[in-house]
Amino acid sequence: MVAAFWLAVLMPPVFVQPLPQAPDAPAAIALAGGQVSLQRACYSLACLQAGWRLSTKPLLPAQRSPFAVPRGLRRQHGNLHAPATRREWVANYGSNARLGTRYGIDAIRDPDTRVSIEVGSGYRLQPYADDGIGGIGPVARGSLLWLQRLGERAEMVQQVRVETGRGDTFVRNSMSLDIRLQPNWTLRSSVDLRHDSAADDTVAQGSMQLRYAF
Repeated sequence: MVAAFWLAVLMPPVFVQPLPQAPDAPAAIALAGGQVSLQRACYSLACLQAGWRLSTKPLLPAQRSPFAVPRGLRRQHGNLHAPATRREWVANYGSNARLGTRYGIDAIRDPDTRVSIEVGSGYRLQPYADDGIGGIGPVARGSLLWLQRLGERAEMVQQVRVETGRGDTFVRNSMSLDIRLQPNWTLRSSVDLRHDSAADDTVAQGSMQLRYAF
């Protein structure tokens, strides 16, 4: 208490006057007794100039976000892609020759073999057009597609299409063999058979083509 008295006497008048925080004691005595602190209070929450800064201290495992990407992994950019396709489908079709609906399924789908089956119904608008019968009216259609790879350079394709309606049936059987000679050159040999039950007529046609892919 004696040290505080001599401090109040020897110090300038500013230390003798009381402070608002301690109006009953001189400023020097209030400071010496710990009643008042010279540290200014900070009321600002704004981060000036540099903005937010990252902490240089490593975060503890409990403080890390569970959604953060580990530093050892590369970030992958791009869309998700699912290469697989549906094995069944339903489609509507229409043209100047006919219109209708068909249902299809891939019965076999392997890297070297594919077998697809389609069935449907529709209405024929023009006779003998687009592999059809010679009458106009409701029809039922079906098709079978078979693709078979023969080694690394050959592929065989067979497709059978059937349409029936008003007592008439039309069948077309197409078969082709593709042999890849070069990356852009392919040799195709094919046989095409068409049968019309109303005319009792069967037509066979064969061809051989050398194709170039641009």
